[in-house]
Amino acid sequence: MKRPPTSRNACCPHARLAPRSGLALLEVIVVLAILATLASLAHAFGRPSHTARAARTVRATILWARTEAMWRGAPVSVTELAGESGFLVSAAADPAAPCVAGTTLTRIQLSEHPGVRLAAGLPRGLVWLPTGSGRSCSGGGVISGTIELTDGRTSVRVIISSLGRVRLEAP
Repeated sequence: MKRPPTSRNACCPHARLAPRSGLALLEVIVVLAILATLASLAHAFGRPSHTARAARTVRATILWARTEAMWRGAPVSVTELAGESGFLVSAAADPAAPCVAGTTLTRIQLSEHPGVRLAAGLPRGLVWLPTGSGRSCSGGGVISGTIELTDGRTSVRVIISSLGRVRLEAP
């Protein structure tokens, strides 16, 4: 009568090997590499583009200018910088000509947002009155305008309504 083998050795080549449990080091490295690649892609696609960040900055600045006009009780203007390089917010020195000269409150430089340029803007600028309503710098009636920022791939519109609301819209 044959006895069952008690250990694996050369005398029993037909004996089954017990299945291994656990992962090999190479398998762990491959899984980590795949996870790192997926995480970097998620990070790249998950963060907003330079255009979206610039548009949010413009929106926040325009709303802030409106609030400043109401708090100061004096007109505050938002005009384009030379060469379409950004926007200037200033408190009017002369309420009769609010967009001509005044104290600079802040400015937005589009150069701070790589690749972003002004595709369409407010050529005459806008002025927020102490009542919270907006007017064109040329003296026109209630404003309603669109600023479009682009980086060549994406574009975002900053839409200013006649009621003083400012919203972002991606075409």
